[in-house]
Amino acid sequence: MKRRTLFSIIVITLTAGFFTLFYGMHSTWTDTRSAQAVQAATDQVNDLFKDQSHQLPSDQLNKQAIAAAETKLQQARQKANDADHAAALASAQADVDAAKHMLIVKDAVAQNPTKLDELKTLSDESQQALTELAKQKPTFVQTYQKRVAQLSDQEAAVAKIASLFSDTDFKTPKPNLSSAQVQAALAAVEKLDNKQFADQVMPLISTAQDATAGEDSRDTEPSASSVLPSSADSSQPAVADSSSQASSSTASSSESEQSQASSSTSTATSSSSQNP
Repeated sequence: MKRRTLFSIIVITLTAGFFTLFYGMHSTWTDTRSAQAVQAATDQVNDLFKDQSHQLPSDQLNKQAIAAAETKLQQARQKANDADHAAALASAQADVDAAKHMLIVKDAVAQNPTKLDELKTLSDESQQALTELAKQKPTFVQTYQKRVAQLSDQEAAVAKIASLFSDTDFKTPKPNLSSAQVQAALAAVEKLDNKQFADQVMPLISTAQDATAGEDSRDTEPSASSVLPSSADSSQPAVADSSSQASSSTASSSESEQSQASSSTSTATSSSSQNP
């Protein structure tokens, strides 16, 4: 009995030790897997930024890089079994969300569309993204807020240009354009701190200016009525000329008759003096 009891105790002790060892090894292995997954995910997130504080985006930031980071985070969550690991993953997810907003701003300021609706969308989305990043990424907001403001200026300039045209393609200037309207659009373009965009829209201003110049030339061209005299005006000199000619003819006839009469009188006097 004592031997059986001792044997049972030994077996139980060995079994307990085995399970303790197995559990410890399994726990250590699980913790290692979790730590490795979390490390891989955070490394992937780090690649989205150019600085350790994650305030500025990487030059290579794109949708594919963000998607890869999110995949790593999802895999790490499935293996994470520690509160510290969960906190690290939550912080990494916040950085991924911030990177999405940063990409919206980067893409917006890199474009130079001339369509008013496209500019409005880019301006609104980038302004909203900066608002989302204001507390978490103040360095990024400070770096990009001026360039986002330029988007608003570009939108205002294109709105001025759009008011000069009848179509959304900016090919047909509106009739009766005034020089003041064109000058207002030109001033809005000259205000832009984006030479590439200004060079892109200046031909549109030139098209509107040409249309205004053509309209002004038609307005200043003299009409036929201002060049040719009216029928009433032209008839008066004709009547006056006829009267003058008639008066002149009458005066000439009178002078001729008086001359003939004088000649006859002189002839008669001469005859009477010759015949006593």
